[in-house]
Amino acid sequence: MSSKYDHPIPARIMHQINLVCMVVMVATGFFIHKPNFSLLGIDMNLARYTHFIIAFIILLNSVTRIYWSIFGAPRDIKYFLPEKENKGKLFATMSYYYFLRKTKPKTSKYNGWQKATYVIWTFALWFMALTGFAMLWKTNPFWASVVDLFGGLSMIHAIHYLVMWFFVFTVMFHVYLVLFDDFKSFLVMFFGIKPDQEEVY
Repeated sequence: MSSKYDHPIPARIMHQINLVCMVVMVATGFFIHKPNFSLLGIDMNLARYTHFIIAFIILLNSVTRIYWSIFGAPRDIKYFLPEKENKGKLFATMSYYYFLRKTKPKTSKYNGWQKATYVIWTFALWFMALTGFAMLWKTNPFWASVVDLFGGLSMIHAIHYLVMWFFVFTVMFHVYLVLFDDFKSFLVMFFGIKPDQEEVY
């Protein structure tokens, strides 16, 4: 019998793609924002080219994940929607995360905070694409109107940069929670190993 920690292979592959893309996007994005700072030793043209190619890959991955959650075999879209198992446990869960409560409330596969984070990440990702493409194609009439909508090129650049930090901090918190609170799920997601050490397919 599978446990709540199980993640099918397609979900795991898409998760790893997101992980790699996110790391590359942040690294190249930070270099584009601060040209004098580079841990990669690459030039600006290569950084921009890589940044936008990876942007298309992560967007395609996002669309694939949404489609798979609705039409794939597990139809796991239900895990991202409100569930009765989580009702009234939002603050109790947060209290547990901040060490104000010793026991973790029993919830569905994803608690309310996880659901909210995953949904916000999806919208934030597409927002980043919108603002990023607007900066890339700023001379195009449509994208120029998007730039104007956000108050100009400097403003849309600042917003894009700030949302990047939202991803950085929330991903760091996500990693912390997985490693220290749900290590079994980490084993499944990265190595396909269930808590009983059996491979998950």
